[in-house]
Amino acid sequence: MPPETSAATPGIPAASEIYDIGYRGYDGPRLGRVYATWSLFLASLRAAFGLGRPARAKIAPWGLAAIAIIPAGVSLAIAASVGAEFSPFSYDNYLWQMQAIFGLFVAAQAPELVGGDQRHRVLALYFSHALERLDYVIAKLGALVAALFIVMGAPMLVLFFGRILSATDLVAAFGDELGSVPQVLGAPLLHAIGVGAVALAIAAFTPRRAYATGAIIALFIVGSGIAEAVAFGTDGPLRDIGPLINPFVWLDGTRDWLLGSTVAESPVARSGLSLATYGLITLVAVLVSIGLTIWRYRRLGT
Repeated sequence: MPPETSAATPGIPAASEIYDIGYRGYDGPRLGRVYATWSLFLASLRAAFGLGRPARAKIAPWGLAAIAIIPAGVSLAIAASVGAEFSPFSYDNYLWQMQAIFGLFVAAQAPELVGGDQRHRVLALYFSHALERLDYVIAKLGALVAALFIVMGAPMLVLFFGRILSATDLVAAFGDELGSVPQVLGAPLLHAIGVGAVALAIAAFTPRRAYATGAIIALFIVGSGIAEAVAFGTDGPLRDIGPLINPFVWLDGTRDWLLGSTVAESPVARSGLSLATYGLITLVAVLVSIGLTIWRYRRLGT
């Protein structure tokens, strides 16, 4: 039996109709790559702290950030009660003492920033518009570094302003603390760049969050324990080279080289390597990590 035809258009089946679904071209301004990169940076920075996401996404970043800040307040209380010389924390050693917290933060948040895009296969959508692969890496790395800088810099600022506000002469105390500004801001920035670049390179190579988190923890947490065991339990060249498995060792050596003040608890204090060597290792590690991340995304999303 022949199909029923439309009375308006003889010969065409009634089920075959053409609808105007309203697709229109876009004639507005094109904001380009810079705006796209900036927008992705802001969205990724918000994601690093779980903003705009369910409450469970905020537990890890905000909880770890609070744990990183609390010892700074305790240190100020000790300094105010019995004297600054009895305080366990200072500008020099704070980041070293809290490295486990920062390692856990980056292990939780680096996969959050890049793993989902791979799992949900949305990279092709990003790269089909103004955003280039290099822009994507810049935005994601910038967001992770900014998040780490906030988490690392906040307790340093607590120490800075706490010392000023606890003094009897605020003006004199502010002048005394001004010389510590490079340490207060420079050390967190240096650590944020180094830790962020390495962690993002690891996270970029797997869409599975559990794998990326485990690999980052193995490097920053387990590596820290191995580095301490090697530094204290061996002699000779192994004592100098072995601790380099922990990124915080070569970052602390670079901090010492650029900003001064050796941390007694760090293997750098007992190492025969020059401080400039730690700076070179940091530079190479950061550049290689960024290069690997860019190479990874040149192969993805095509």
